[in-house]
Amino acid sequence: MHGDAASQMNELLQYSLEAHRRVDLGPDSFIRLDETPLITNKRIMTCIYLEIAMMPLKFYDRSFGHLREAITMIQVVQTRQRSAETLRGADLIMFQRLYWEAYIHERFLTIASGFPSILPPLKSGVPMRDPIIAAHIQTGFDRIIELFTILDDVFLSNWDGREDRAMQITVDWIESKQVQLDQHEINAAESERELRFSGHDGFTELQHADLFITRLWIRTLLWQLALSKGFLRLAPAHTHEGLSLQFPALRLTTQLRSLVSRLDSIASISTQGSGILQKLFEITSTIADVLAVSVNQPSMESHIEDFLYIARFLINFERMRDKHRVYLQEKMDTLRGSYPGLPFSPVPLSTLSQVSSPMDQL
Repeated sequence: MHGDAASQMNELLQYSLEAHRRVDLGPDSFIRLDETPLITNKRIMTCIYLEIAMMPLKFYDRSFGHLREAITMIQVVQTRQRSAETLRGADLIMFQRLYWEAYIHERFLTIASGFPSILPPLKSGVPMRDPIIAAHIQTGFDRIIELFTILDDVFLSNWDGREDRAMQITVDWIESKQVQLDQHEINAAESERELRFSGHDGFTELQHADLFITRLWIRTLLWQLALSKGFLRLAPAHTHEGLSLQFPALRLTTQLRSLVSRLDSIASISTQGSGILQKLFEITSTIADVLAVSVNQPSMESHIEDFLYIARFLINFERMRDKHRVYLQEKMDTLRGSYPGLPFSPVPLSTLSQVSSPMDQL
């Protein structure tokens, strides 16, 4: 089954690359340099799709190349808009969605691989309303956009550490970002209430999972950034709890277990792209690191049980990479020695080998 799926995925990806090249060559397989290249929404989205397809394979350089091609076409469209060719109506709305899609994927790629981001937030804000798209889908996308704008240029330049003139962040800056995430959580809940009050559907379970996990992932990134700057304290009295050394263990474990245990269907995660699994793994491994240095604290025992619940869920998840499963199992083994009184039932090695992801075989 996995072999067939991997083969089919590989074949589809090859077809996509071939079709992409054929568009550049034209029907006569010959590049006409005297012709203006045709830029369409489909061409831009094809490049974004190819970037997404390369990410699970860890082909970050190729992902970066395809995404930059999409962004180049987006910038050409913007330049033409400033002259005579102005987009209107449905074309403008679709362009805005494409822009934000590229923006989100570029920011995620920067965090994952260190490749730089160049797209600024769109000055007009979130996409205009599209009458043919359900209200809860549009509103959910708006909330995802808001989350990724928190990963601003100051954040990214300090994250990758390659900008010599990056603005030096402070404790207040970290705290303000955590407060933004607090407010985003409130706003997302309020948006859903307004949707239901207006007679629309609320967010789907998939949307809830995406928003929730992305928000926790950004909190984890902020915590790691604060750790690298020496801003964390054991028990900060007058600052946001996100500046606590034990924040991932004390808050994120409980919230993440709550989400996982509420999922009505595994499809809420399994039908997502590889990004959500990467976020889940990064959150969980950070939690494990904090628990490992918080031994002999009785208050941690309930949080360790939460971590074990999440780790077992991920280890047994079909699309989780084998190396990530082994890594989490090693974290569980480390914690077992520190907390001998807790029920650390190991995941059988046969499970680790039998549930390999189709992507591992490409």
